[in-house]
Amino acid sequence: MRFFFFDGDKRLRNGWKAIGFFALMAVMVVGLIFARRTLPDTFRRFVPEPHLAFLGAFLASWICLRLEGLPLASLGLTVGRRSVRDFGLGWVGGAGILGLTAVVVWLADGFHLVRTADVYATLFLKNAWTMLAVALFEETIFHGYAFQRAIKGIGPVWAQLVIAVTFCLAHPFGPGMSGSTVVLAMLNIFLAGLMLGLCYLRTGSLALPVGVHMGWNWAMGSLGFAVSGNESKGWWTPVYHGGPEWLTGGGFGLEASVVSVVLLGLAVVALMRWKGSSTHPAERRSSAGVEAVA
Repeated sequence: MRFFFFDGDKRLRNGWKAIGFFALMAVMVVGLIFARRTLPDTFRRFVPEPHLAFLGAFLASWICLRLEGLPLASLGLTVGRRSVRDFGLGWVGGAGILGLTAVVVWLADGFHLVRTADVYATLFLKNAWTMLAVALFEETIFHGYAFQRAIKGIGPVWAQLVIAVTFCLAHPFGPGMSGSTVVLAMLNIFLAGLMLGLCYLRTGSLALPVGVHMGWNWAMGSLGFAVSGNESKGWWTPVYHGGPEWLTGGGFGLEASVVSVVLLGLAVVALMRWKGSSTHPAERRSSAGVEAVA
């Protein structure tokens, strides 16, 4: 029975560490959000739920790392010149892939954009602030402590597949979506999970995947498309021309478009062929493992 929980060095197996992290993170996030709801309405606007969710995930990561005697920097969330550069490049890349998806669908007569009335710069800043928190939260839980333990336990290839499937299943799909739209949406999110995981493996840092994730979501919301099925108000509003959902993504947004599948697939292939810039030995070994299946 001990073998089931502990390895040959009598250390808790990495799979149980990852499960423990998710359990602790869930307790902390739910607790913080519940505490927020006890605050008066005038104070709630200053503590948005996405930021509390990231705080809960960050604290859970810190506790787990402390229990292992590891520094917080090993999580991959550091502030420095390289991190700022990687974040900026990621933001441009994520927004660029989404923008190219929109252009292709527009050229295929899928929609046109109209300016949204009563939209001010404050909405632009609010959306960016919210999308940053969402990206930090999701990358911390999916490509932070748990992902890194999965790499140690089962190797980078299987870790990528397991986390990408988990990332996909964590996104809700509306009951009104057609079967083909659900399949395309799941494939898109699965590929996005692989892409974001490769961003971490190639750099040994969460800065690049956070930037890509934020840029993708921010661009999609700014253009008025639904973000993973959630309606958003942006600078523009898409007016659909009645084209097929496999082209436009329908109510789920461009993340359910076949165009997005193709572009994300190309991004995954490009990242698999990129040598990366990781300076951490563990991450260099992980990158080598991914290259073996490229």
